[in-house]
Amino acid sequence: MCSTLQAKPLSFLLDRNEHKALNSKDRFKLTKAILDFLETHYKGMTLSFWSEPFENIDFEKRITNILHWVDLAIQEHQSIYPVDPLWVMSQIMAESLFCELAISPSLAAGICQFMPSTAVNPYQMTIAGSLPSHRKPPYVATDLANSLNDYRNLVKQRGQYQRDSRKDARYNLDDALQLLAEGKSAKAEAKAQLARNEKIKEMNMGIELARDNYISYIETNVATLGKNDIFGHSKFFIGFDERLTYRKPIFSMVHMLANALRVRNGNILTAAAAYNAGLKRTWTNETIYTNYGMLPGIEETARYVSRIVANYEEIALRYYA
Repeated sequence: MCSTLQAKPLSFLLDRNEHKALNSKDRFKLTKAILDFLETHYKGMTLSFWSEPFENIDFEKRITNILHWVDLAIQEHQSIYPVDPLWVMSQIMAESLFCELAISPSLAAGICQFMPSTAVNPYQMTIAGSLPSHRKPPYVATDLANSLNDYRNLVKQRGQYQRDSRKDARYNLDDALQLLAEGKSAKAEAKAQLARNEKIKEMNMGIELARDNYISYIETNVATLGKNDIFGHSKFFIGFDERLTYRKPIFSMVHMLANALRVRNGNILTAAAAYNAGLKRTWTNETIYTNYGMLPGIEETARYVSRIVANYEEIALRYYA
């Protein structure tokens, strides 16, 4: 006998008309699903972002609080586009493993890993060093409070120098071989390129120092004044760097996802990629695919979206069981 397979299309397109709010029973069930997923895969391990053993972290307290704000944010932005709460939690897990004090080498911070520029504009978050009060007591390490501006200025200077000296970078092996074959010398060109490389190396060292100083400024104040505890010292965190809190970053993340879903016709994959790489990078002029967007050819973004998909599958298997 022949059997007919029942068609069940694989779809990453979210329904525009589906209401995504959770009731208390849903939130409890989703919290348990995430906790089970974490325990299954991370028990006995020292975790990235946290630099702590799994058993030392109160994940239940954190996930309960995060999910509360995720649910409110989804309801707030429902009119833009409904966002799946399981996807948001999967994405936060990929960003930070729910670590509110996570700071990346790129200076992204918090559970949603907001970059300083995005946090301030358009989402109007207070970030470390952005207020005059951050440069005087009771804040500490105030000599480092301007490090973010130093970092930005140095990056800008490096970019300008690279553009201005582009001609000095054109000398390559083929050019050298051609000149040697002709019995000519290109010492001046070689020296110019070596000098350019040395200058850029020096600039990179300055940029790295400014970046490390800014991270040190944040971490020193968080440890000294915030006691590394956003629950017990929430007033400090709100006044110092809101990226390290819950409400504003979560509302901002959900807003970004809802807007990307609206623009990309519900394609959650391109919406997630847009959060990592920027919405413009998910656009394509290929007629068939313009409505849904494309995943950009960026290795970091590919890894990022892959992690979210895996997180979502693991959480959904438990939640819908």
